[in-house]
Amino acid sequence: MQKINTVKGTKDLYGQNLIDHNFISETFIKICESRNYNHISTPIIENAGVFKKTLGLTSDIISKEMYNFTDQGGDDLVLRPEGTAAIARALVSNSLEDELNKKFFYYGPMFRREKPQSGRLRQFHQVGIELFDEKVFFNDVEAIMMAHNFLEKIEIRNNVSLEINTLGNFDSREKYRGELVKFFKTKESSLSVDSKRKININPLRILDSKIENDKEIIQKAPKLMDYLDEDSLFFFEAVEKNLNTLGIDYTINPYLVRGLDYYNHTAFEFITSEDKSQNTILAGGRYDGLVSSLGGKNISGVGWAAGIERIVMNVKNFEKKKKIINFISQSNEFNTKLLEIYNSLQIKEDLSFNILYTGSFKKKIIKANKLNSYGCFILGEDEIKENKILWKNMESGKQESILIDKINDFIKII
Repeated sequence: MQKINTVKGTKDLYGQNLIDHNFISETFIKICESRNYNHISTPIIENAGVFKKTLGLTSDIISKEMYNFTDQGGDDLVLRPEGTAAIARALVSNSLEDELNKKFFYYGPMFRREKPQSGRLRQFHQVGIELFDEKVFFNDVEAIMMAHNFLEKIEIRNNVSLEINTLGNFDSREKYRGELVKFFKTKESSLSVDSKRKININPLRILDSKIENDKEIIQKAPKLMDYLDEDSLFFFEAVEKNLNTLGIDYTINPYLVRGLDYYNHTAFEFITSEDKSQNTILAGGRYDGLVSSLGGKNISGVGWAAGIERIVMNVKNFEKKKKIINFISQSNEFNTKLLEIYNSLQIKEDLSFNILYTGSFKKKIIKANKLNSYGCFILGEDEIKENKILWKNMESGKQESILIDKINDFIKII
């Protein structure tokens, strides 16, 4: 019979890889909850309009990558390609716009039909935050600070660098857009096919091109910083000043743009030093106007998302494996008593308990060794008579008898 494989661009999660995924998401959750962010979870399927209205019809996600389908009832649906627009929709759908605390965090799978490659899957996983509030630069700084703290907590901040830029307000960007169109028109014959297509549609996206020849042309392009109005300059300088005060290192990248239409003002990315296109592990920015574009109030927002697969790819084995402790009976007739003891155990984060039910006592010991057990609790007839259980350290070979009633006290010091 032919073996059935996973869908192209998807992967099963198990073993150390899943341990790493869980460690990242659990650490992220703890940080968010400690900073008064509320967990929000949106459906994996959404109405297509949520993203078509917000991401821009010319964005790569909409034009090439989104999983779009019509269901049996004729509804135009998509598999969620990113979190921000979905959460802005949830804010409107659930009348959360007047809540005092509109700070949210999320985690879960996203879907894009890209060419599968290292660090890029068709089903991938993200953690992210969204902060909805009045338009104030402190929120941009807080979002970057949250990202900085998260990457520090999972011990990879020293492996990545923070790049920031400003896209200015909408008026400044429109002025700059016109200058970019003029410039790229003079270089059109030398641009890649994809960049040529973007000249009149959205020239800012050309700045994000990964094609070497495009990069050389982009270096000579007008700089957005030269077209910022007073409001945009003040906003960006205030973000810089506060990052400096907090001691968060960064560099300004004038070519950094976010690929979606709803971004304005602050844009930022945490990137690895590797010279490859898939070196961004966390990215975000400000998106004033997003909520109102979905029929909501004129609420400002800022946020970011981090790709778990990208993080795992760059730094392996975040969490030490738990010590495996096996419970073994010398005779299988004692397994019920083992279950009673097993049921009474208190959770200890660095230990993982397991019962070996079948086979001879010798085979159970062999299996425990193959499982790289740190130790075994062994129950025999003599132990049952004395209400004790034998502890054997599989690494040192040392043994000692412990009262069954005191097993949780003993476990605390293992």
